[in-house]
Amino acid sequence: MDNKLIATESLDEFIDALTEMRGLVALDKHLLHLLFEIKKDVPLQTQKFLTLCLSLLDDGNTRVPLDASQFTDMWARKWNGLVTLRISTVEEDIDESNFASVADFAHIIRDGIQDILTNDFSAIMESRETDTTSIEDALSCPFVLAKRESGAHLYFTKHFDAKCVIEQSAKILFKNGHTPADKEIENCTQKIASMCKPFGNGKQFLIKKRQAEAIIRGQTENLVITGGPGTGKTTVVLYILWNLLESHSDMLDWNIYLAAPSGKAADRMRESLIDGLARIREEQKTNNEPIFRKLNELESSTIHRLLRFSKSKGGFSFNREEQFPKNSIFVIDEASMIDIEMFAALLEAIPEGARIFILGDPFQLPSVDSGAVLGEILKVNESGSNFSVKLNESNRFDDRSNIGKLAAEIKTVAETKDNTKFVPHKFTSSDASVNEIAPTPDKTGNAATFKDKVFYKQLETDSTPLSKKEEDKRIENFIAEWSRDFAQLPALAENIHPERTGTEASDTDHSETARRNEIWQLSLTKRILCAERRGLRGIENINKKVCSKIKSLWRAQKKKQGETVQWDDSGYFPGQLLIITKNQEMFKLYNGDTGIVVFEGNTPCLMLKKAPLQNSELTGKTRDDFVFYPLSILPEDSLTTAFAITIHKSQGSEYKHVTMFLPTKIGHPLLTNQILYTGITRAKESVTIIANDDTFKAAVTTVSERNTGISL
Repeated sequence: MDNKLIATESLDEFIDALTEMRGLVALDKHLLHLLFEIKKDVPLQTQKFLTLCLSLLDDGNTRVPLDASQFTDMWARKWNGLVTLRISTVEEDIDESNFASVADFAHIIRDGIQDILTNDFSAIMESRETDTTSIEDALSCPFVLAKRESGAHLYFTKHFDAKCVIEQSAKILFKNGHTPADKEIENCTQKIASMCKPFGNGKQFLIKKRQAEAIIRGQTENLVITGGPGTGKTTVVLYILWNLLESHSDMLDWNIYLAAPSGKAADRMRESLIDGLARIREEQKTNNEPIFRKLNELESSTIHRLLRFSKSKGGFSFNREEQFPKNSIFVIDEASMIDIEMFAALLEAIPEGARIFILGDPFQLPSVDSGAVLGEILKVNESGSNFSVKLNESNRFDDRSNIGKLAAEIKTVAETKDNTKFVPHKFTSSDASVNEIAPTPDKTGNAATFKDKVFYKQLETDSTPLSKKEEDKRIENFIAEWSRDFAQLPALAENIHPERTGTEASDTDHSETARRNEIWQLSLTKRILCAERRGLRGIENINKKVCSKIKSLWRAQKKKQGETVQWDDSGYFPGQLLIITKNQEMFKLYNGDTGIVVFEGNTPCLMLKKAPLQNSELTGKTRDDFVFYPLSILPEDSLTTAFAITIHKSQGSEYKHVTMFLPTKIGHPLLTNQILYTGITRAKESVTIIANDDTFKAAVTTVSERNTGISL
């Protein structure tokens, strides 16, 4: 998009050019035309300005400032990111000077704001003097114009209403709390230690101080419990629930709801609670059998399913008028992924007097849709109210963890907004790992040994930028080496028999189950994470290269054995990793579930490992947890190859080894602190970051923020 298209007298040309730059989605054009049908006398400059507003709202912001300087700052970040994204995703090299500059939009921004603030736009914008939700007649206005002493903002009406609901509901559900005394914390810690089996080395299971604080406060307060990976958020909830049921026998009749924004996250929370119950001593389970049974039989669901969407009502069955029973306890996980409208729908359906515990990591990526509600609530919380507990000690990443130390550095920059906290890291074209922080001495005074590794690797061998062709060749060489560990996937997949049930009756020697576990464990050893979908470092290009290399290695291996490979017409191959990209409710498959392609005869199937439903029985026989679905019954657009996945899709997953490709251009909209933090914390044993000194620094020091406007 050049300055000629910015100056065009055709709104459609302006919209189409911005859409081509990926600054608008297709639906925006229809919405804009509808707006200007409702209000026909909008000047062209203001029409263009409202087009820019929609572009910013598409980014997850729920409001835009009607101040030229503030708006220009927001638009500069967006526009410069779009230009960088365009340059990085096309095959040929493009000169950045071919694109318009932010200054070229100045007159559109200035004139548009002036027009909206001084003229009558009541046909499409309702002015709100206070933070109250819409009356019925106001729902026809798509926008809210909120003028306050701090400035004027333009919201989508649905987002303004959701903001108001969250503010009102949070004041009802969350109250100022207290910090427990040291003696209370000590007693809580010892009680839980006495409830749990010791570790294999005889060491007691001891919770951390902040965990004990949350468990104590959870007996009388509703809480937001935050913390990074491995800090024990689910462990805290388990003992909050146990203690509540133990001290309030009437709560055994209460409903306990476990929910998360995605089915995958909901399943994982339930599995984590079941794992926690397995730590409890047998005598505790026997003596508290009703408590154990109730917690062990809990089911989980998506928030959407929990609220029960009704087609006849055109909304959720549980809502402001028809709330859940008061005798209810809610545990909501992965709250950073919940968008503002879903957060509002959930909170307004929960009655005063119910118990609610919200879990999440505010430093991970925010929701795909609008809002960053968890972060906004915690900002408010820090300013006065006290209804959150931050867990700050990780069981996964301790003082001997390179990954943990790097995650802490990245998070510190995000917390403090202080870029001087950034510690430089040296990227090399070799495979050397770099430990920038000296290990903490152990009790004997010796330096502790790091238990995991971070590799900082660049594809460039000198300071000269690579051409697109050179970069693609180096990526191909890197992928060729990376793929070798997965070369045996096709051979292992050929030995899987989907028709067998996995029960003892059909697998008496457990050989089939052993083969299934072997290939499943191999599939979890490593993953490539990308910020982008398109471009040389995007998942589409990298998955194509991985599949090609694995198939060529498999073909070569077969040739040595005097055999040939006959690829199936379906386009899938044995051992191919696939990820579900759209929920398939009828099969209990969810966005983010990953499986392996195996064949039953000539029929390609997807093999997944899913924990069995509670109380499920298979004629009294035990079975493994593998399930198989013919790929023909799943919509083709709900599946994609998963050797490389986006960092967004990786949230909540763990792999032994992670390789992460960062964008190459500073200013890229996905070169952010949250992208980097989320990606590296998926790794358990090693992470390899493909970047360079400058792009890594840009990622650490670029903290993406959304303008949500929540005020408690």
